[in-house]
Order: sequence, then structure tokens, then C-alpha cells
Amino acid sequence: MNQELSPETLAAQAMGDVDATSGALTPAIHPSTTYERSPDGTYRSGLVYTRADNPTYDHAERLLATLEGGAAGMLFASGSAAATAVFQSLLPGDHVLVSRVLYWGVRKWLAEFGIAWGLDVEFIDTTDLGAARTAIRPGRTRLVWVETPANPTWDITDLAAVAAIAHAADVRMVVDGTVATPVLTRPIEFGADLVVHSATKYLNGHGDVLAGAVVSARRDPF
Repeated sequence: MNQELSPETLAAQAMGDVDATSGALTPAIHPSTTYERSPDGTYRSGLVYTRADNPTYDHAERLLATLEGGAAGMLFASGSAAATAVFQSLLPGDHVLVSRVLYWGVRKWLAEFGIAWGLDVEFIDTTDLGAARTAIRPGRTRLVWVETPANPTWDITDLAAVAAIAHAADVRMVVDGTVATPVLTRPIEFGADLVVHSATKYLNGHGDVLAGAVVSARRDPF
């Protein structure tokens, strides 16, 4: 990402798509659930089923990835869906470190489902770098989840420092960037591997959209 460009310019450039068929400047909505097959049974468009393939989402996913300086983005039905998708990519027994102060919905899911499912969840003060370094279990810790500013007390975590601690132990760092949005903070620039958003909140701001998103720093398996 060109760091000389403002978020407004990045957004304008990323939103510059023009529909090839109609010339429309506003992205189209595609309600179809299935797509045409060729006579040989293949999908000429490359789209198979709307659960995973829907051109409606592509524009917003590219926009968010551009704003965050990431390689790719994926939309979800809600911020909670985006957050839990990250945790459910792990295996029972995996150790995860999570900001002690964080959105209550994520904490509730971890306490009621994540732990019961088998994740070894440890809540720590991520603003305390010594505590973060000590809490990592080499070979066991898979993920450090940081929320900054943290809802509701607005605790601030040094992202670059925690990323360095995590990566030194081959641990991935995920940042919930809901509050700051990429307008104020781009966690990937500080070493985050994934950025999660509840797009319902500050990214939307109008109280009329329910959505979540995950942006990846690289195109690689988690």
C-alpha cells in the first residue's frame, strides 16, 4: 500500500470499479444462489455457489483489503461471525492469548463456546508487554488476539511490540480494529497477520448494516 495516499484517496481509487456490461458506477447486487454451467459441467465464470462465491461481496472485500493494506478480505454476516471464524480455524487444545479487555460478545463466545469446544483460552493484559511475552507457550500458543482501542475502556496496545513478541515464537497475531477503523489505524502495517472488523459499527456508522470482515496480510493458509 502507498502510505503517501490518504484513506479518502485509497477509498476513492478502490471504489473506482465500473460495471463492464452496463457501465454502471454503483456496484450491482446479485441475488442468484447458483451459476450457469457449461455443457461439459464446468462453471465458465469460475463462480459455483453463492455461499462462497457472490460478486456482490467482491467490491467491498477489495475495498477493505485496500484500506487495510492487506492481500485479501472476506465479508461475514456479522462481526461476531468474523471473529468466531478466526477462532474456529484453530484446533481443540490450541492455546490462544486474548486481550483482557475486549468486546463483550467475543468474550462471551469464548467463555461459553470456545473453551467448551476445547480451546485453551488465556486472557491477558496485552498492554503489559512483559505479561504478553511470559504468557506465550512455545509450540502451544497459536494465536494472540488484540483489541485496540479496547471496548469499553479504550485500552491501547502497542501493536508493533506485541507482533514482534508473537512472531518471535511463530505465533499469529490478530487485531480487532473495529473501533479505530483503517482510517486511524492499519494494524497490518504494525505486523498483524489478520484484522477483524465488526463492520456494523464504525465502518458503517449509520446503524443500518449488519456485517463483519476479516482482512489478511498475506495469501497463505492460516
